[in-house]
Amino acid sequence: MASTIEQRVLTSSDGMEIYAEAAGNKKGPGIVFVHGLTLTAQCFDLFFEDPALLKEFYLVRYDLRGHGRSAHPETLEGHASSIWADDFMTVVNAFGLHKPVHFGWSYGGTVAADYCQYVNPIPVSGIIYACALPWVGPLMAVVGLPAIMGFMPGLFGTDDVALNRRVTIDFGDSVFAEPEKVPFKTRCEWIGSSVFCGPKDANFVCTRPQDPAGLYKAGSEGLPLLILSGTADRQVDGKILEREMKPHFSNLEAKFFEGAGHAVFYDRYEGTKEAMVTFVRQVTQVVYPTYAVVTNSVKSAV
Repeated sequence: MASTIEQRVLTSSDGMEIYAEAAGNKKGPGIVFVHGLTLTAQCFDLFFEDPALLKEFYLVRYDLRGHGRSAHPETLEGHASSIWADDFMTVVNAFGLHKPVHFGWSYGGTVAADYCQYVNPIPVSGIIYACALPWVGPLMAVVGLPAIMGFMPGLFGTDDVALNRRVTIDFGDSVFAEPEKVPFKTRCEWIGSSVFCGPKDANFVCTRPQDPAGLYKAGSEGLPLLILSGTADRQVDGKILEREMKPHFSNLEAKFFEGAGHAVFYDRYEGTKEAMVTFVRQVTQVVYPTYAVVTNSVKSAV
């Protein structure tokens, strides 16, 4: 029997609405799925339709602000890192999660830098970077491959509508190793969701200030990190991602899937699922120390 998906519209600390969904075993370990740039939580349908996962885990997903059904702030201040941390905690608290695992795909990985900087103690048991960007800033040009960097002007531009639409389609297709083999319906759903993240939204999201200090401190103190990458990823270089994170995370594991693209969980679903389940089982069975994060504004995790 299919699990019922609970849909909720939550209110974050600044009064903005955040759309979120949950399904599965409320008594099981929680996993919070955070999507990539211009997309929405619906890209994780494969997980939310998997009976085995729904039986064992409590799956939660939400639309990032500036995306999909969540609020679209009109200023860069509306995308402050502290507010993004509040969005994550609003979702965590609304569904009663206790130290869930954060599954951050692509841009969705940046959220870890937000809550690690502004929430004390660290509110997760571990982080999964699925072809992820760890934080917004100079690192983008280090782990990002030429293809993704080349998409940015077209995604941000407002003067040439035809260019923006063409780049949006190309950007959407670039997440798959073989887009021509992906069902047209799926491509339409994923690329179509980009309509709800306009050029102004994308620009704010990709230029919002972040400080990785809290993330790196938590990593050095033992916060577990699993990196999942595809060898055919055209957006993020998984080897460089691993290289950049290793000095900061004492508990790091990386897995590479041959022939998988940026949407590693789509191209290699069963392998991604197995790696995720193993990691979640491991980290949710252990009580990790309280990580002390020193910032100007530290919030307490509930």
